[in-house]
Amino acid sequence: MTRMDPVGGGAVSARHAERQPACVLIASRNGGANLAATISHAISQCPVYVVSDASDDDTVEIARRAGAEVLELTENVGKPAAIHRAIRYFDIVEKYETVSVIDDDTTIEPNFIRECLARMTAGVAIVVATTQSDWNENVRWNPWVAARAFGYWKYQLFIRRGQSAINVMNCISGSNSMYRTELLHEIALESTPYIVDDTYWTLEVQRRKLGRIVYAPRAKARVQDPTTAREWYHQNLRWLWGTMQGIVGHKVGRKATLFDLAYLGLIADWICYVLIWPALLVTTFVVAGGNPVKFLAVYAIGYAVWAAIGAAFLRKPQLIVMFPALMLMDWMQRANFVHAFFKTIRQPRVASCRWESPTRYESQAIAA
Repeated sequence: MTRMDPVGGGAVSARHAERQPACVLIASRNGGANLAATISHAISQCPVYVVSDASDDDTVEIARRAGAEVLELTENVGKPAAIHRAIRYFDIVEKYETVSVIDDDTTIEPNFIRECLARMTAGVAIVVATTQSDWNENVRWNPWVAARAFGYWKYQLFIRRGQSAINVMNCISGSNSMYRTELLHEIALESTPYIVDDTYWTLEVQRRKLGRIVYAPRAKARVQDPTTAREWYHQNLRWLWGTMQGIVGHKVGRKATLFDLAYLGLIADWICYVLIWPALLVTTFVVAGGNPVKFLAVYAIGYAVWAAIGAAFLRKPQLIVMFPALMLMDWMQRANFVHAFFKTIRQPRVASCRWESPTRYESQAIAA
């Protein structure tokens, strides 16, 4: 097969000329609880392929009943290796122009593929969709889900839009992004060096200038989030560890590029968040010699106001009541950063990306 530029145009073979616009690929490890809903929301938009990473539940049977084509692996190899094998097994590059990789507990909206394809213009390598927490009635008062929903909203509103505009995206949604098939064929390795595969994919695209990474705000997908403190902490730790591995492995900040400059600005913001801002709070309190009750009251009011703004935009009024939990998790996240930093020093690369998903709950249906 003749190869082509991952973001270029023009057919490279007769089979390529007849390719379909898009397909969905799902890598699942014991994801039977939500897989039927995930497939049902995708299969009405394009063909769906599932690779079962040595699942010991009913993942394979559910996927086939839902109409997906299935590759069943007998050895637990991890998500990157599973995707790598599925792309080749299903001959996805020859059959499709783009592939959306989604998680087995992700539900995409009816216009998801159409909106992603609209953003997949010449020169674009990856389209990143909007991530929304599946914050439904089953987890209505769960603070860990609430915090993640709040975090998604803030990040996509203030960071992702800006990064997309100037092509300095440093983080994509591994649960719901669309790729040119040639690109994913090239960068989806059997074993990625970082614990988070999409971190590696993002940095490879940026470093090798394989195309633009753009944000599609109208392509929306709901994802399931951790429901316990332990799962929330460990998932955040894994993400931050993978991010820091990428900074070290791809030597971020050592080249004179706009991407490096923007990333250094983000790192500076992290340092302020983790170290400088808490130090200023303590210093201000000590120097002022104020009443600790009044100090904490002012601090809490700031969080309450911010939670109220988020509640209005997310249409989740219960977020206002949960602001004390958000304050606590804000400090837990700082601990996450420190933990991930030292973890990266000890282990800047990994040999395997085997994973365990957080506990699932019943998904909220998306109207067709």
